[in-house]
Parts: sequence; structure tokens; C-alpha cells
Amino acid sequence: MKKIIFLVMALLNSLYFHAQETILWDYPLKPGMEEWATLRTKTQMVTACQIPLDILDTINTKELVAICLNYPMFNDYLFFDDERKGISIMIARFNGLKGLSQREDRISELIQTYSDFPILTQLSKDPMSKEYHLPYKLPFLESLLCDTLFLNKMDSTELEELRIIALDKYASKLQNPEVYSVLFNIKKTMLLIASIIDRQNNLALSPEQQVVLKTFIENYNHCSHSLLTEVSKIITL
Repeated sequence: MKKIIFLVMALLNSLYFHAQETILWDYPLKPGMEEWATLRTKTQMVTACQIPLDILDTINTKELVAICLNYPMFNDYLFFDDERKGISIMIARFNGLKGLSQREDRISELIQTYSDFPILTQLSKDPMSKEYHLPYKLPFLESLLCDTLFLNKMDSTELEELRIIALDKYASKLQNPEVYSVLFNIKKTMLLIASIIDRQNNLALSPEQQVVLKTFIENYNHCSHSLLTEVSKIITL
């Protein structure tokens, strides 16, 4: 009997630690499920996606970042005229993002997640594959990093680390235009880099270059192709 109990406990421990390597909690309702189709309003959908408080209070920040990136409505910010306002509203409505914004180690975990985020060389056509949503989740992550709740909390070292990582993502995206379009995907990386530079005091930019970056940041939602070209030259200096 003791041997059986020991084997059962060993199996449970194995399953527990294996789960820790992935995600301990997942959304009970997601688009595509029959139950999801019964939700009629945005409020009902947001409520269905809230993380139970006993889970939210116990999971580590690394896992919370992963859960937030898997948020079933992670693309909601795109439905706002100002995407940055959309991100702020999502943070206020979803307790996962709100809780993440209050974690002391949120910056280091977000930067590490961003650094590890893969750049694809081709689009996946299988909606069930892990790679299918990655080109859409990366700009979501970049938009989160642009939010003042995260960006304004970074010190000079973190800003520089993030700028170097973002420049690498930018260059990699440019090499794979069939996966990463300029207006949807690459533009968000440009905003992240420009926003970082705007907060750095150790980068020698001319007054004209500073005006270009500020104009891009202020008019991000409706900027011209010529402005994007100018910004591209500045952020890659």
C-alpha cells in the first residue's frame, strides 16, 4: 500500500513540475469554444477571462507574462483609433495585465520575454500550431512595453538593454517582410525604439532629429510613409 501511495505521489509531483515548465493556469473559455459563442457582450468576454485571485496572487511574474500574452482578446487594442489608449484600457479591464503592471520584477521579465521571442521566417497556415499567432503577439508585447506603466519605470540600463533588443527585432523583421508587414508589425517596433530614445539622455540627436521622433510618437496612428522613412534612419544610427 505504501509503495502504491509513493508511486502516486511521485506521479503527481512529476505532473506538477512538468506543468511549472509550461503554464499552471489557462483560460477556461476561449474563442472557438461553444461556450464562448454564448457570450454576447464585450463585458461578458472580459469577465470570463479574468484570472482567479487565488491564482493571480500565487503565480510568478514569468508565468503571468506568458498568461497575459495568451489573453484571448490580446488584439483588442487594434480596434481603438489610438492603439496606445486601447492598451491602457485593456490593462485597466483585465486583472492579469493590471496585476502584471504592479509586479516589482515586471520589467526584467518583460524584457527577457521580448528578448526570447522568436522571429519567424514564414507564416504558419495551421491555426492550431504554436507559431500561428506569434507574428500577432509580438506587436502586442511591444505595445505593452510602450505603455507608460512599464516604459516609465525603466532605468537607463534597462532602457538601453531594451533598445538593443528592439533594434535586433527590427532588423530581423525587415528581413522577413512576408511575415512582418510595415504598417502593422514593423511600425510598432519603430514606436518602441523611438519611445525609448525619447527617454534616453545619452544619445546625441540633433534638434531636427528629436523633432522627427516626437512627431512620429505623437502622430503614430496617422503618420506618413515619408515620416516612417525618416524615423527609420534615426533609430538605426
